[in-house]
Amino acid sequence: MTRALGILKAIYAFFAGDMILLVAVLLAFGLAALLGKVAQAPNVLVAILFIALIVGGLTLTLSRELRGRPRGS
Repeated sequence: MTRALGILKAIYAFFAGDMILLVAVLLAFGLAALLGKVAQAPNVLVAILFIALIVGGLTLTLSRELRGRPRGS
């Protein structure tokens, strides 16, 4: 029973981490499009925001991954 539960937990962790990245990328593209086309923001501002959102999503996923791992040698 514990083995099956461990497999299900690993599958959930995989999809939850991917979902964080997917949402971050979709948000980055959406905001970049809005700022670039609708608000006529400078390209530098759009690029900085885009990169910040992507890196934020990667950082959030990595921190979630590291919190789930057992500590020790």
